[in-house]
Amino acid sequence: MNIMHSSRTDEWYTPERIVLAARDVLGAIDLDPASNERANVTVKAARFYTRDDNGLTQPWSGRVFCNPPGGKLRNKSLTGLFWQRLMAAVDAGAIEHAIFLCFSLEALQSTQRYTRSVGDYPFCVPSERIKFVPGFPGVKVAPSHSNAIVYVPGRVDASGRFAKRFAEIGKVIGARP
Repeated sequence: MNIMHSSRTDEWYTPERIVLAARDVLGAIDLDPASNERANVTVKAARFYTRDDNGLTQPWSGRVFCNPPGGKLRNKSLTGLFWQRLMAAVDAGAIEHAIFLCFSLEALQSTQRYTRSVGDYPFCVPSERIKFVPGFPGVKVAPSHSNAIVYVPGRVDASGRFAKRFAEIGKVIGARP
């Protein structure tokens, strides 16, 4: 069974090197809206929302790092729902800037149905598939998807810093260092 495509878990944590790069760009992480205590050991967000908190219904503000869970909610992609929530917070002026992690490059395609897609913002395609940290023991890490890391400016635009820092991880598209 390929765990990346199974319903056994949607808990895949961001590796430290990606979080460190995100923190370098954002300055700090004020909010991780799709997290838990274990993941926050690495992310170090000032506040985070767990599955029980339902980050889709909570306020978002400041410097946001979001690695949304996989799967669906009422037949809608959770990645798409978290993307829409981020766009609503940007529109409300609540976001300084954000980094949004796409488990699959498919998000470049699937978010095109929204007013703004992932492809409308600077993004990095890592030179290697991200080896996410499994949320439970005994799972071998064998990434099966190419990923994208998206920078979303809000009240702050550090697109150049994103381009420079994430060029160490992969190809950055849509931003100049």
